[in-house]
Amino acid sequence: MENQGKASEISLKEILTQIGSTVRYLGKHWFKIFLVGFIGAGLGFTLAYFKTTKYISRTTFVVEESKSGGGGLASLAGQFGVDLGGSSGGGVFSGDNILLFLRSQSLVQETLLSNYGDGNQTLADRYAQVYGLKDKWKKKFNGREVLFDTTDTQKSDRVADSLLQKIAEGVVKNELSVTRPDKKATFVEVRAVMRDEELCQVFNDRLVALAIQKYVSSKVKLKAANVRSLQKRADSLEGLLNVRTYNAAASQQSLLDINPGLRAATAAPEIKTREKATVTAIYTEVVKNLELSKTILNQETPTIEIVDHSSYPLVQDKPSKIVWMVIGAFLASFFFIIILLARHWWRQVA
Repeated sequence: MENQGKASEISLKEILTQIGSTVRYLGKHWFKIFLVGFIGAGLGFTLAYFKTTKYISRTTFVVEESKSGGGGLASLAGQFGVDLGGSSGGGVFSGDNILLFLRSQSLVQETLLSNYGDGNQTLADRYAQVYGLKDKWKKKFNGREVLFDTTDTQKSDRVADSLLQKIAEGVVKNELSVTRPDKKATFVEVRAVMRDEELCQVFNDRLVALAIQKYVSSKVKLKAANVRSLQKRADSLEGLLNVRTYNAAASQQSLLDINPGLRAATAAPEIKTREKATVTAIYTEVVKNLELSKTILNQETPTIEIVDHSSYPLVQDKPSKIVWMVIGAFLASFFFIIILLARHWWRQVA
């Protein structure tokens, strides 16, 4: 037992001696450590100074889904033989699917192909110009200027399509984020980070507007088509009813001028009146169904409200020089100390 106690005491003394030796060794090289840390701080400052400034555009909106109260009206409409379309509660935009849709490459590409400014320049053209891609492409394609023009003057080709896909991939991966600030709420935040302030704001606005348009259209597609069909039928019947009304009135007028001895001539006005009554009954039912369909369409159209939106000037995403200096000094000093200790221990072992 006494030998074990002495061995433990010797081990503890060796550890303390080794620590003291290491501290004294580092103390002898304090100036070198300080100098390396100072150089690391200078490198951190340089990186922060030359790092490209980016701008942040945020849009937060809330989706208020339609209530299920339209089921009663749909059931009532079914009694008249009218199919108003089922509830579109699922699909691409249900739950968190809308988050994936907002970051889908197809939606980003469609947004990039929208016009930028008053000319034919698109957001993709502006993006390539801001990020210096135009010059790179000219060198790569022997001076050819690639344009993402959506007008009839220039049709899209394979090269433009390929470059557009690469731009969209970069945007989705590095410059676009879609999140729910609160998992229990229906708020959705879209955040774009780009080098150009106006490009960042326009892209974010267009992306959200296009997604909302597609979202609403998807939710009420069947019911809107039903309303258009009924409206077309009602317009056609209204024109036919006007014709039947004029014909019935003319027949009634001619009836007054008929010779009382010619009783068979009274059949034509009666037929005209009966045709008018038939068309009137059909037109009345179609108008009822049309108004019912419009009511359900209004009830089940989701409401999307923008609750927060970035305005100029946008928030700049530029690193703090002080923070980068501290990080640079710490990392440089840390790795230099590791190197010094490795050399010190190696000499002791050797």
